[in-house]
Amino acid sequence: MTNNDPLHTKKQRPKLLALFIVSMSWCLFCQAAEQKLTSIEIITGEYPPAISQQAPDNGYVARLVSDAFALADIKTTFTFRPWARGIRMVRLGNNPVIMYYGKTQERLDSFYFSDPLFQEQWFLFHLKSTRVNWQKLIDLSRFKIGATLSYSYTKEFHDLADKNVLNVNWVSRDEQNWHMLMAGHIDIYPATNAGWYQLNKLYSKEAVDLITTHPSPFLTHLAYLLFSKRHPQGKYLRDQFNKGFAKLKQLHPLSYYIPNSENQSWPSEPIN
Repeated sequence: MTNNDPLHTKKQRPKLLALFIVSMSWCLFCQAAEQKLTSIEIITGEYPPAISQQAPDNGYVARLVSDAFALADIKTTFTFRPWARGIRMVRLGNNPVIMYYGKTQERLDSFYFSDPLFQEQWFLFHLKSTRVNWQKLIDLSRFKIGATLSYSYTKEFHDLADKNVLNVNWVSRDEQNWHMLMAGHIDIYPATNAGWYQLNKLYSKEAVDLITTHPSPFLTHLAYLLFSKRHPQGKYLRDQFNKGFAKLKQLHPLSYYIPNSENQSWPSEPIN
């Protein structure tokens, strides 16, 4: 019997019909879920003062994101997890979105990116007693460098760390790196200016006065929300956020949310 046999075709029809019904049901379910969606759980981690479970509004980045979703008629709640665990949860599709990260090629494979929220600069924090001179990353090979798992360092940094050209000690929380820096167990730690806030929360003024930063930025990147490509509502939620965010940018300047950003404009994607 060949596949062109009428009897074979009749036997196949119920299977094809069932498959069609299942596919249509799933599409209708997704569309209905999108239409009824009025709230979202956002995964994030501690990075005070930008993001903090202790702050009334969960930090200024959380306030920005909540306001943008509100303009799309979506209420937000925030669930705090260690950064490495949080991004893994969203990558697997267990949750739709994580706040916030820089863009890398690896992440582009797993996530839809929102429009850019703001621009961040990172600096090398070190003890004043440690002499740090550098122009290229390889110049840092003589130092013990602290780093936090899943943070947005550059591809070159990760490559040099993987090859052991850079001596990088990876931990899960910023506090661990600050403690190691103060104790002299690492020489330098890259962080944004939020590092000063974190240091002042952990140590006395006299202790913080022992720390400085190198004047040259370690890296500059744009910050984004990441939406899971494995979550059925990932792309829809990204689009809804971008719609609300576009409205928000018409209502408020960047400095309304981001400290020390006076006279700066909302960022846009770089033109390649």
